[in-house]
Amino acid sequence: MNKRQLTKFAIYAIAVLCAALINEFVIKYVKKHIHEQGYLLVLIDMLIVVLIFAPAFALVSKYTKKLSKAYLKTSKKVSSSKNGNLLGFTVAIIILFILFAFLRHNINVIQDMKTMIS
Repeated sequence: MNKRQLTKFAIYAIAVLCAALINEFVIKYVKKHIHEQGYLLVLIDMLIVVLIFAPAFALVSKYTKKLSKAYLKTSKKVSSSKNGNLLGFTVAIIILFILFAFLRHNINVIQDMKTMIS
């Protein structure tokens, strides 16, 4: 896999994970304010998924080339080594992992790290 394909994959992965986090946040908000259970909640959940993921994929496919170039430039500026893209992707995945753990699984990674260090 060449660098351009890896960058494109990284952008898609980050976009999908961000869309999933936004979806989880909206679903929690809806569940808090809509006290309806059953089929209506299922329909609302489906509508929210479509409203979040469809634009996310359209945006990603439309701007992939621009994002790839900007991502490559930024990663190269941040890291002087050849692994600048890998560093940028790794940082994004770590941040998304922390957010996923907190929002979707109610696990406070930062607090757990502080406990392990202390």
